[in-house]
Amino acid sequence: MSEIIKIKNLNLSYGKKEVLKGINLNIFKNHITAISGPSGIGKSSLLLVLNQMIREFEKAKCSGEVLLNEDGEWRDILKLKEKELPALRKNIVYVSQHPDLLPFSIFENLYFGLKLQGIKKDRAKSMIKEALEKTFLYEEIKDRLHGDASMLSGGQQQRLILARALVLKPKILLLDEPTSSLNEELSSKVEDMLVKLKRETTIVMISHFKSQILKIADSVLNLA
Repeated sequence: MSEIIKIKNLNLSYGKKEVLKGINLNIFKNHITAISGPSGIGKSSLLLVLNQMIREFEKAKCSGEVLLNEDGEWRDILKLKEKELPALRKNIVYVSQHPDLLPFSIFENLYFGLKLQGIKKDRAKSMIKEALEKTFLYEEIKDRLHGDASMLSGGQQQRLILARALVLKPKILLLDEPTSSLNEELSSKVEDMLVKLKRETTIVMISHFKSQILKIADSVLNLA
């Protein structure tokens, strides 16, 4: 096992409100690391630290170290310059619990990130299909890919934003309650998919389902 991220004495506050204190965690490559704990304890904030989206919050302040292994070299992502963040967020992709759909079609939602990478639509089509198949969504929506994404059901929207992350083939995937809007059957399928997916990427996920954590997680950080 090799570490891909080392968190050392991480502290996070929003103004005067302390959110995380003295967090230490090793995240291993091609493992599923689950984060559990009560609501409001800072689980989502921890994920946002890992891809530095936390910087979008004006009053957020971090201290400590969050070391990322890049081809054998360790870099503290807390010290990255603003111009280095797009590359970081390309490799460490965050999927919110609440679907943040773009005001486009289903296809354009999936193509948006690929377009930013300069990938042409002809090449993107097979990549998009693969991502939709992984999230068990393709057969449900294949005939309306150019329809309004906002017309999808809540569970379909949740799987769509997961597919939108998978199509980018990130090195690290950050998932905030990835099955919260899914029924039991779909939740089980997505869990099985995540176990297979860890062969290709490292997964850090928030879950409040104890059974889910026991089923798929390789290690657990309990914030209390």
